[in-house]
Formats: sequence, C-alpha cells, structure tokens
Amino acid sequence: MTMRVMTRGPAWVCLLVSNLIRDFIFLVKTAAVFTAAFFLHADEKSLLTTFTAGKVEIIDESKEKDKLVTDLEIGSEIFPSQVLATGKGSRVEISKATEIWRIGSMTVGKWIQPNKFWLHSGSILFCTTEKKDIVFSTIDCTTSFSGKGTIIIEATKNGGFKFIPLEGKGTITTERGDSMDIIGGRMLLVLGNPTYFGDAYDIDIMLLLKSSRLINAYPTPLPTFEKIGLAIYIQELKLKGKYDALIGDATTNENLQLWKFKKSEPKEGVDIKSKKGFFGKFFGSN
Repeated sequence: MTMRVMTRGPAWVCLLVSNLIRDFIFLVKTAAVFTAAFFLHADEKSLLTTFTAGKVEIIDESKEKDKLVTDLEIGSEIFPSQVLATGKGSRVEISKATEIWRIGSMTVGKWIQPNKFWLHSGSILFCTTEKKDIVFSTIDCTTSFSGKGTIIIEATKNGGFKFIPLEGKGTITTERGDSMDIIGGRMLLVLGNPTYFGDAYDIDIMLLLKSSRLINAYPTPLPTFEKIGLAIYIQELKLKGKYDALIGDATTNENLQLWKFKKSEPKEGVDIKSKKGFFGKFFGSN
C-alpha cells in the first residue's frame, strides 16, 4: 500500500505542476494578445476635436435630413466622409495621437480616409512629430507626403494648392511619380491633373508666423514650435533677411498672383544680434 502511494504521489505532483505551467503560459499569451490589441487600438484612435472658435459645422450625408448638418463641439469624433466646414473668422483643431490638424477660416474639406485629406477650399495646417504617410488632394490635384513636420496647405482657385512646409523632413510625391524633398520656408505650387509641381518660392517664415492665424490663434502652441524657430534662424543666416515674402493666389496654372512684402534693410549701427531676444522665445533665455 505504501509502495502504491509513493509511486502515484510523484505522478500527481508532476501533473499538477504541468497544469500550472500550461495555465501560466496561456495567461501570458492571452495578456500579450490583449496588450497588443490595446496598443493597436490606441494607434488607431479616432480624430478628436480639441478646440473650436466661431462657426464650425459637420455635414454627414448618412444622417437623416434634420440631422444632416450639426455644430462641431469639443470632444466630438471626426469620421471619414464627414464634410467639415468653417465660417468666416472660425477655426478648429483636431488631434490624433502624434498628429495635429488645424482647419482655418472659410474652409471646406474632409478626411476620405484617416490618412487622406481632401481640401475643397480654404487652408489647413498639419503637424506631426513622427513620420507619417499622408495624401493631400484638392479639386484637381493629388500628392503624397512622407515624413514629419509642420505644413500649411492652401487651396487655390485653379484647383491646385500651395504646399508650405514651415519645418520638417520628408518628401512630397505626385501621382505620376515626381518627387521633391521638402525645405522649411520653401513654398511649392502643386498644379494640374495629372498633378505636377509648379514653381517653388522661398517665403519669410517669420512673417508667416506673425500673420497666420493657423499658427498664432490657438490656445496651445504647436509641439514643433522650437523646430519652427530653428527653421527661422537657419533662414535668417542663409538669406540674411534680404528677400521677399510671397503671398497670393493662382486663378489659373499660368497666372500666379504675388503680393510682395520686402524686408527693410537694418539701420547702420544695429547689430543683427539684437534679434536674439525674439529667438529666445524659441530656445529659452539668452
């Protein structure tokens, strides 16, 4: 009898240990699956409205007629195919993970897909601190951007748009495969169907920073603000402040309207280092 207990005892213990190990492995695998699912869901987080000012509306054709147009509120989710429209003097900020989208005044557009934005009219700002692949399109033009940075897109009356990187690193590519590296402060005209690149112009980032409400009319600064400051500093060193800022529209592919604001020459005896106070806002105290 004693011999039977002794022979069965170790087998029972081994079975128990084996079951515990099996259950432990199952729990670890299950936890890993749920953890991966959680982070995957976090990466696919919906676009959420974080700021609005003025009249901002969402047009959703999937809704009933009396609910077709609704006011956009802070905390609202934005879904593909919903048309977003802002009134005069209005603006909105929409965020997703490491992305920030700012929609300017008198703008109409929509996300065709989470990584594809179609701009009918007006202007938007896109900011990302991580590399993204985004498709920007207007009435006639479609391009792909791969990289990170802070970019303003402004629709023009000829169906194209102005691509204005304030800072960043990456490339912009047309449907037919033409590709260009982006440079902070270098505005690129995007034209035609099939899409091609028009002329490129160096613009005054400092002037744009001061005048663009997409940058300065929001309660929180962009996460890339210091990088924009560095782009301004580099531009100042390269061009020494002697260039024109170009602002305007394009009514046709051959007719680009330019309004020039020439920077004044520094007065005699004024040291360029006097500008350091401004850059101190970007890089901390002097």
